[in-house]
Amino acid sequence: MITVGAALEAAIARLSAAAVDNPRGDARLLLCHSAHLNLANLIVDPNVLLAEEYRRKFEALVDRREKREPVSHLIGEREFWSLPFIVTADVLDPRPASETLVEAALDHLRGRSTPVSVLDLGTGSGCLLIAVLSELPGARGVGVDTSEAALGIARQNAEKNLVDDRTTFVSSSWGREISGTFDLILSNPPYISESERDELEPEVTAYEPASALFAGVDGLSAYRDVAPDIFRLLNSDGVAAIECGRGQMDSVVKIFAESGLQHVETRCDLDGIERCGVFCR
Repeated sequence: MITVGAALEAAIARLSAAAVDNPRGDARLLLCHSAHLNLANLIVDPNVLLAEEYRRKFEALVDRREKREPVSHLIGEREFWSLPFIVTADVLDPRPASETLVEAALDHLRGRSTPVSVLDLGTGSGCLLIAVLSELPGARGVGVDTSEAALGIARQNAEKNLVDDRTTFVSSSWGREISGTFDLILSNPPYISESERDELEPEVTAYEPASALFAGVDGLSAYRDVAPDIFRLLNSDGVAAIECGRGQMDSVVKIFAESGLQHVETRCDLDGIERCGVFCR
């Protein structure tokens, strides 16, 4: 038998040697998940014995994390907008920077007296659409993705977060199969250039879907593809909140202007990166 404290320290040493970015934090999360502990218990009483069943489960997860598999995949969940989201290798991990889109969208929709219609192009896990719907009880939304596996995860997340009665998920290349118009369009398209592939962490390149990450030689091909659909599907008084990569905002504004979309606002994320462009017709 081994104590939870000793198991934790051994895992931290292994993850440090594997160049994991936050070995202590990751080891704590995996141990709490494996042994059904909360963090307070782990810190206050590290001398509690770790049952053999939990030790084996914990070490199996540490083995996988040592190979740089993301923690979210190991525990099957990631928090976004204070909501729980099921995450697998079929969808992009929800990231805190993307909450900038949710904030911008909600700010631009405040005061609307009629129910809001929302379209999420490239929905993935459904995190953007579901986060917005969680804040707007009267709103309804459509999530679009080319991946049937991603759509399956999004449907599970809508049910998990109690908005499944207000969501529809559709297989489509951007908005090609969608008709009608929407008050809000959200999109976090792929925006990493192929030349940046080797600069990314193994957690990203080995375990997240390439189709949700990479967008041609300059990282802008998805914006060129989606801009005409956004113009066609956006209400005359609607807004679109679009995620951008570092240093891409000026290029995205130009691409969208060529499709008739006007730049309303730029929002920075918590790291000061121009992360969200807001557009209208």
